[in-house]
Amino acid sequence: MRRRWLVLALGAIAIGAWLAWAGARATDQPSFCASCHFMKPFYDNWASSSHARVTCIECHYEHGFVGYVTGKLRLLGEMMRYWVGAYNVRPHSRVSDRNCLSCHQEKAIEKVTVYRKKIPFSHTKHYGGAVRGIELTCTTCHSQLVQGNHLAVDESACRICHFTGVARGQALGDCYKCHGPPKDQILIRGVVFNHSTYLKSGVECLTCHVHVTRGTGDVPREKCFSCHVERFEEYGKVELIHPIHVTEQHLKCADCHSELHHGKFELAQALSPDCASCHGGRHSVQEQIYIGTGGEGVEPMPDPMFVSGVICAGCHQSRTPVATVAQPQACVSCHGPGYDRLMRQWQQFVSQKLSELREQLAQIEQQPNQALELYEEAKRNIQLIEEDRSLGVHNIHYVSALLRRSAENIARVRALREQREYVAEKPLHTGESFGCSRCHVGVEYLAFVQASQTASHKAHLRNADCNACHAVQPAEHGQTFAAARDCTQCHPPAERMAQLESQDCLHCHEAQLPQRSQQAKFPHETHIALWIRCEACHEKV
Repeated sequence: MRRRWLVLALGAIAIGAWLAWAGARATDQPSFCASCHFMKPFYDNWASSSHARVTCIECHYEHGFVGYVTGKLRLLGEMMRYWVGAYNVRPHSRVSDRNCLSCHQEKAIEKVTVYRKKIPFSHTKHYGGAVRGIELTCTTCHSQLVQGNHLAVDESACRICHFTGVARGQALGDCYKCHGPPKDQILIRGVVFNHSTYLKSGVECLTCHVHVTRGTGDVPREKCFSCHVERFEEYGKVELIHPIHVTEQHLKCADCHSELHHGKFELAQALSPDCASCHGGRHSVQEQIYIGTGGEGVEPMPDPMFVSGVICAGCHQSRTPVATVAQPQACVSCHGPGYDRLMRQWQQFVSQKLSELREQLAQIEQQPNQALELYEEAKRNIQLIEEDRSLGVHNIHYVSALLRRSAENIARVRALREQREYVAEKPLHTGESFGCSRCHVGVEYLAFVQASQTASHKAHLRNADCNACHAVQPAEHGQTFAAARDCTQCHPPAERMAQLESQDCLHCHEAQLPQRSQQAKFPHETHIALWIRCEACHEKV
């Protein structure tokens, strides 16, 4: 009897062992994982990835007998929760670094790899030691499930680690480590830009590229409370939280940290980020001019610096007790020698033009009713430029367009007052075809000296372009090649002009001036600027 019970017991043990073995082997198969409906996306992702020849347990179980048994017991618990409906549709799984390194040998990861075809990446700097006080694991970075790659790099981990807890816009590490020094020309809204000049001058990336992040990457308290409400007193203890959640539990950074994006974002939201929080946006006029809005009768025209991503602090570097003041030297530090003179030239032009228009506005203050709208528009545009207080430096092209529009409106009002037809002023040659007008705005107000004579650019730009006197090739940029003897090609010698009677003005000007100009106010300053002697028109006394 006892012998029969022994045989039955041994048979039961054998059958149980076989069933356990068969069950274990069946549950070893990846297809078993897919039998749970919420595991189907993970299974499909694995099946189409480069890890498709590696079974689930080769990664998700610790290697060795103890690790295998522990994994099966954990699986049994998961199955019981599934049967009673207490499962989590977003299961958390840990993959040991030892499992990864059993295939991806350490010698292989010692090599520098290239990510996204341009970013050199070193595993040794991120693995095997504390990074910012955190012991990272393989799945800290390799946790993203994408089609064709079961363990792709989760770029949110890169952004959170490199940008959280550092100064605004800055990163942990050099920009060049990811982006490299830019070599190619780029097109920014139709404007060709080359970084090489600025790199040679030692201009740092952050001088222009300031607003390059969106979001904070911080950890809201509610993220912690979603898992364990009872331990809220531990919030903020980074030295305790990271070893448990990252190193031991292999949680993803994004499980706790809020989103943080890195890239080029619209600058309009980033202007004066530090000042506006306290001062309530007192620089709204300056921002409008910089963005190229706020005026009337002119299309929006953002400044190239705005388009390139330069915020206020890029130029306003010299601090005073009251405000941050931009100095001409700030232009030189990025653009090179000579740009300080260009800034002063812009301000001189805008200042003189504003003075002229203010005087003209005062003269037409009593305008006909039909001209009221033109008068008010010119007045508002001039007021906007004056309130900006940069004299055009914040956006010289937009300010110049507003000045032209205001001058045109004033001329139209005058024509209405005098009951005559409005005739538009002949446009000046500003070297637009050579690119001169991109920088040399308002050059018509700049005087120059030639052969001991002071002359005006404006008189010359009516009939000649920049290349008539200046080199326009980049290598000889702006050099004046016209000598005094070349002037006679356009300006007849004064001796020959002296033979003309004063009533013969139309001998030269009939193509440009109407007959009634003979009775107009004679512009002595224009003729003096053209080096025409007094006796060329006036009889000797």
